[in-house]
Amino acid sequence: MILKLLGYAPDADPTMVGVLTNCSAVIPTLKGFKGAPSASVTSLVTLAATCQGAAVLTKLDATTRFFAGTATKIYEAGASTWTDVSRAAAYTANNTQRTRFAQFGNVSLSANGADTMQASVSTGPFSCIPGAPTAAVVETVGAFVFGFNTGTSAQGWQCAAIGGYTSWTTSVNTQAASGLLTATPGAILAGRRFGNAIVAYKKNSMYLGIYVGPPNIWEFNQVVGEAGALSQESVINIGTPENPKHIFMGEDDFYIFDGAKPVPIGVSWVKETVFGSLLQSRFYACTASHDKQRNIVRFYYPVSDSVFPDHCIAYNYRTNKWGVDDQRIEIAVDFIAPGVTYDSLGSSYSTYADLPGATYDNAFLSFAQSVPAFFDTMHQLKTLTGVSGMSSFTTGDLGADEKVLCLNRVRPRFLTKPATATWTPAYRMSPGDSLSSDAAVSLSSAGAFDFMRESRWHRGTMAMTGDWELADLSVEGTEGSLE
Repeated sequence: MILKLLGYAPDADPTMVGVLTNCSAVIPTLKGFKGAPSASVTSLVTLAATCQGAAVLTKLDATTRFFAGTATKIYEAGASTWTDVSRAAAYTANNTQRTRFAQFGNVSLSANGADTMQASVSTGPFSCIPGAPTAAVVETVGAFVFGFNTGTSAQGWQCAAIGGYTSWTTSVNTQAASGLLTATPGAILAGRRFGNAIVAYKKNSMYLGIYVGPPNIWEFNQVVGEAGALSQESVINIGTPENPKHIFMGEDDFYIFDGAKPVPIGVSWVKETVFGSLLQSRFYACTASHDKQRNIVRFYYPVSDSVFPDHCIAYNYRTNKWGVDDQRIEIAVDFIAPGVTYDSLGSSYSTYADLPGATYDNAFLSFAQSVPAFFDTMHQLKTLTGVSGMSSFTTGDLGADEKVLCLNRVRPRFLTKPATATWTPAYRMSPGDSLSSDAAVSLSSAGAFDFMRESRWHRGTMAMTGDWELADLSVEGTEGSLE
């Protein structure tokens, strides 16, 4: 029989055909599953302290600036070094406050919940914006700059005058506005652009903000339901400007919001396992990154008593399947790796002989592209672009209560074959019994795992090294007898 894999589903009935009861460094693809890319060290030197926020911002000329914030400093990345672009006085954030960034035209903005909102125009260091709020979140939508969870109220929002970022005094004439979201309890934890609108998230509620013009300027309406987001970093836009869509990590499930209502996507699959282990006292540490090329969002969350996330679950929003790619990190970021230019040619190719073997009239320079990345707990930026290391998955139970099945072969249909692969058979007579395991078998020259085991229920663990991609499994056996 052909066993189509449904993905990581620890909450599902293990006898559901195709579920994976466990996996490590395995992510879902459009064709099946593959080994998760390993973390690769970038050319950037180690950041001076714990990274509490990072972002790549794009200016009007399509060039980018990459910032990383610590509790007391903001740094801007060069080719290999960090430049201190902080204001003159050190920032005063504590270790639970994030540094958030947003772009408004050629102006880079920053907020950390402890200090007045900051701005850096095109280049150079940040400085305080006179009259701006102390906000935990900064976001931009069209001609407006927003601050959420302001110094005057954790439920408060403010927007600067239309078309600018320096005038924050409430005025119908300038369209600078402010308000409170008090229909539900709790602080505003996130504010994300949603096409021409904006969504403000609390832990258990959310509000859709629509521009209505004078005199109200912006109108925020509570979205039906009790879903909310755990942090600004746990809300990812997977849509387009014309068709916005958010995916986010809430207090009790993962959700997708398309403008109508939030739809839970983890129930019956991963909800109980993830949120049963999530350290709720460190919910603010949850963060996410978007692998746009693979249509995957990685959600990082803390389980052990640490300020850092140490687990990661990966969701493919095209196939609606889950995987696992655990890492211990400080913060996740969608990093735009710079393309090769003539200025950086020497650091990439030391001699002409090292250049790609292309004809003269074929370009070898690469364009910048977004890749998932994170700062590890040594403050080093790493991208998820390396060769897959060790990875594995465990199937659910295959069989039936009323008959015995003698398995003798499992044949994986690899689209990319790993460097090594083993299969460890496991079995039990009843789904409620403890599992017993046989010795691991290696992949034969015929591309199959050959073994023999009689039981009513079977499962197996496939462990691999190196890059691989798998479409499905072919399981061979016959009805047997225990006599």
